[in-house]
Parts: sequence; C-alpha cells; structure tokens
Amino acid sequence: MRIKRLWPNTDWATIWTNVHEAPVSATVKVTWYKAIPTRARLYNIRLSLTDQCEHCNKPDTMIHRLTECGLGPMNWEKTRKLIATMLRTDWRRIPAEWLMRPAIKLWPPKRHRAVLWMLATYVTYCMQRQRSLLRSDYYDFLRRSRWKTVTRTNRAKLVGNYLSVVPADG
Repeated sequence: MRIKRLWPNTDWATIWTNVHEAPVSATVKVTWYKAIPTRARLYNIRLSLTDQCEHCNKPDTMIHRLTECGLGPMNWEKTRKLIATMLRTDWRRIPAEWLMRPAIKLWPPKRHRAVLWMLATYVTYCMQRQRSLLRSDYYDFLRRSRWKTVTRTNRAKLVGNYLSVVPADG
C-alpha cells in the first residue's frame, strides 16, 4: 500500500487494530480515515497550482487543517486536555500524529478505547464542519457524541467512566 511507503517506520498493524477497536460508528471510522483532498495532496498530483492553505498561506496538510488553521488550535488544545485528563499526564505530551496514525497501546483497555473515541470524534467534527463555527459548537458536538456513546448498548462497558471528562452540560 502507498501509505505504508510514506511512513515505513509506523506500526500499521496497531493502527488498523485501533481503528477497528474505536467505540464509534462505522460512519465515524470512515470519516476518520477518508482521503480528504488537501491542497498539498492535489498539488502532488498536479490538480492544484499551489499547496498553500487558502486561509493562512501555510502548506495545506491534514494535520494543518486539524490543528493549526482556523479554530483548530483551540479545539485541538481542548481535546488534548481532555485526553491528558484521561491519561493523567500533561496535555502537551499528546502529539498531533495520533489524529492520523494512532499507533498507541494504552492500559487499561477502557481508557485505550476512550482515547480512540476522543481522537475519532475530533477528526469527525473537523471534517464535517466549517472553519468559522464557534468553539461552543465543538463542545455541543462532544456532548451529543458522548451521550450517543454511553446510551448505546455495550458502549459504556467499552469505555467505562473515562468519557466523564467530557462535560454533560454547559
């Protein structure tokens, strides 16, 4: 596969296992690993004249879209802080690479799946929304996603109480 050639030192078996283990719907999983046509990608295949982001003139990559442009930095920081609370670590130790290649193995399994849920939910939000939405829209999206996850059969057993770091209201 081409992606394996792009990142040869990546543990792809762990990544694919994590994608399948994430306690999210199939739609969210597809969104998490859908090939989004960034300008950098279109430029590489000669369908764009430039690889620069139309908003900030930096190279337009997926990591850029998710963590650097528009409201991405604020929402990514909030997501990192929620994950850090689950992991009991400093939020600055959560790398942006986990969004695209979650080659992580965490213990216990419920914590592991809760972190995967957070990553998949964040990417899904970023891919389905416009960059001009308010930060409160992200919080509302997190709360609705959390409610859907914990009310479905066996989902609460998969993630335990780890999703309690996402506030249930205001």
